[in-house]
Amino acid sequence: LSGKLQKTKLKDYLQEMSHKIFDIEVMEGEIVYRGSEIKARNKDHALQIMILMSGGQVNENSEIISFEEKTLH
Repeated sequence: LSGKLQKTKLKDYLQEMSHKIFDIEVMEGEIVYRGSEIKARNKDHALQIMILMSGGQVNENSEIISFEEKTLH
């Protein structure tokens, strides 16, 4: 068996693990992709999820036309 043990302060762990909800609209060409209630750590993570969900139609160069962030409590 192999593994890795990492020590993290509780406050850092809670901050790292707190997710946010994102609503994001991205334009690629003439198509607008809407992602609602995407659970992610940050804006970049939300965009990565959009890329996966769109099957690669959305990419890092796609234009973000709307972006809203809500924190989960």
